[in-house]
Amino acid sequence: MLLVQPLIGYMNSEPTNNMAVAVYQNIWEQIPVVSYLEETEEFVYITQSAQPYNGEELIKMMQEENAATANETEAVEESTEVESTEIENTEIESTEVESEVASEEASGSGVIYMDEAGFVPAKEKSITYTKEQLMDTEFVKSKFYTEDPTTQIRNEQLAYDKLMGFDATLKQDNSLPQILIYHTHSQETFVDSDPTRAETTIMGVGECLTRILRDQYGFNVIHHLGQYDLESRDYAYTEAAKGLEAVLAEYPSIEVVIDLHRDAVPEDTKLVTTIQGKEVAKFMFFNGLSYTRAMGELTSLPNPYVQDNLSFAFQMNLAAQEYYPDITRKIYLKGYRYNMNYRAKSLLVELGAQTNTVEEAMNACEPLAHVIAMVLKGETD
Repeated sequence: MLLVQPLIGYMNSEPTNNMAVAVYQNIWEQIPVVSYLEETEEFVYITQSAQPYNGEELIKMMQEENAATANETEAVEESTEVESTEIENTEIESTEVESEVASEEASGSGVIYMDEAGFVPAKEKSITYTKEQLMDTEFVKSKFYTEDPTTQIRNEQLAYDKLMGFDATLKQDNSLPQILIYHTHSQETFVDSDPTRAETTIMGVGECLTRILRDQYGFNVIHHLGQYDLESRDYAYTEAAKGLEAVLAEYPSIEVVIDLHRDAVPEDTKLVTTIQGKEVAKFMFFNGLSYTRAMGELTSLPNPYVQDNLSFAFQMNLAAQEYYPDITRKIYLKGYRYNMNYRAKSLLVELGAQTNTVEEAMNACEPLAHVIAMVLKGETD
């Protein structure tokens, strides 16, 4: 049966001169379930662990898991693979609208690190954006952001004093936990991941980033291993919030919260660049605005830190672009809040995509950690 959707009608979103966006908004706004979901931010999970882990504990857990897996029968292994398969079509922050350049094959087994002896953190900027450029909101919007059609950033949110005036430096010394890394979508894998081996998934990448931030830059970092998408991705953000709240209640000294993901892109898209002779997965910072064109401010999903989150991610992206050109994609903006309402210094990072190798993803942890460290220590100038 063919359903005809009239275009002429009332639209409660802001006017646009883009016909494609107008059509998209008009149809989107008239689907009742969409409005309901925008109001409730219901997305799905099954939790396995609310216990935070530090450093070597993930490696130990993964080694035990690998030993157990090696003794399983072929039938059990096949069953595990089926259960671990991701449902890409439900990825709430998939940014398939972007297309970038190619990657190459590499293999990954165990926790892989970029050759630490070979990686040298950049000491000088390769590109410098002037204050005049950064005061031009149209320049900033076009150079640093991609807006999802469902949302809109306002010019006042891009004001230079707001973006650059935010104090991103850490106030807590490393005698207590400072940084939390967790994964709303713990089951995300890469092109050559073994789904039965957690160290080859996004969780292994999270442990790699944790180790570099701790061992090379001296931060006190907790890597939380809660799994909120074992059977479904729906409601993952809702349930991840419970684990997040528990960790922050136990460790109130935490100032920085990083939700580490990998993106989902078309199969012919390769998010890769070359740094010091190594193939490195590109990464992207992601912000929820708690604002949609259809509904305006999402009062049912308040985030008192929207501007702080924006400023924090912008300073990270600016440093990445200046010190490691081409390693980042534009900051992606969407309408919800994605559990970024717990700390002013909250980041959602999409590191690579399903088309990247494990090695490329691991290699990205070195420059990403350096960018994070520079911003948190106030060393970007």
